Amino acid sequence: MPAVQRQFEDFHSAICFDEEDEKATLREKRDTIVKALRANLGNDVPPFSNFNQGSYSMHTGVVPLDGNFDIDVGLIFDCDQNKYPDPVALKKKVRDAANTNFRTVVIRRPCVTVNYISGGKIAYHVDLAIYSRDADGKLYLAKGKENSADEHRIWEISDPKELTKLVCGAFEDSEQLAQYRRCIRYLKRWRQWQFSGSGAPLSIALTVAALHWFKPSFGTSGKPVDLQAMLNWVETMLGQFTYELRQDEGLHQRLKVMLPVAPYTDVMAKRTAAQMKNFQQRLESLRDALRDAYNEELPEDACKILKKQFGDDFKVPEKSETAKAVSAAVISTGNSA
Repeated sequence: MPAVQRQFEDFHSAICFDEEDEKATLREKRDTIVKALRANLGNDVPPFSNFNQGSYSMHTGVVPLDGNFDIDVGLIFDCDQNKYPDPVALKKKVRDAANTNFRTVVIRRPCVTVNYISGGKIAYHVDLAIYSRDADGKLYLAKGKENSADEHRIWEISDPKELTKLVCGAFEDSEQLAQYRRCIRYLKRWRQWQFSGSGAPLSIALTVAALHWFKPSFGTSGKPVDLQAMLNWVETMLGQFTYELRQDEGLHQRLKVMLPVAPYTDVMAKRTAAQMKNFQQRLESLRDALRDAYNEELPEDACKILKKQFGDDFKVPEKSETAKAVSAAVISTGNSA
């Protein structure tokens, strides 16, 4: 196996959404929106509390290729579903209260999205997930769009805070947790690079897939081996595909990625047969590339293979760098022996 751990970690540094200026900007956008909502929502709307959710809170965010940074914010309204039998009615109130200058606000099925425009393009966006809380403290997510049929305007039980807790606490060992987060980010960037349009697997599906099937990989020296960890994880995911018969699509292979919290649904369920086949084929290509890279002797040759899967931020070392890395690996192996 080639010595490419440094290249993986450099890749992680390049794609990791951990820059304080971007975080500060998103926090500012979030706080501005929350302030506007508190000021503009009418007195008939119950009070709400807010919390961060999604990749921002799970520490698995990736720098977007298009530069459109985002943050997911949960708004918990102090009322049960009976206050708004049609959840879209509450989403409209949120949209109208957030719709001020320099923003466009769109009601999407799972959330209300606030876009910030710069130079004619979306520079940032904040996804507002709207929840109600019943007397038992359970949360229900408002789902539906303005043109949704009645059967698609629903309050769906949800437990986003517990999901974040599970993802953040997947491993007690800090080094294992760090590798787990790195590998989630690698696969998210792979997703950005390999897919376009609506057929891409949801980002949360990849995170939950890691929660189910990722296993850390460390060498005999105790150092992380991200190449091995990625290969094992992708092979395990491919092994989870099973045949399923659907009335409208016939018999085909699917990967089920079940939420470990309410509503305990399959977050890949809405992928069509064609989309699922494309996902499977691209995963197979990634597996093959990881295997080929693993079997290379020289880091530069392995990295050339990996770059085709992960994109331009995965750098190919110069031969002089390779010589230094091999020398360091030999010294490390000798010391560990």
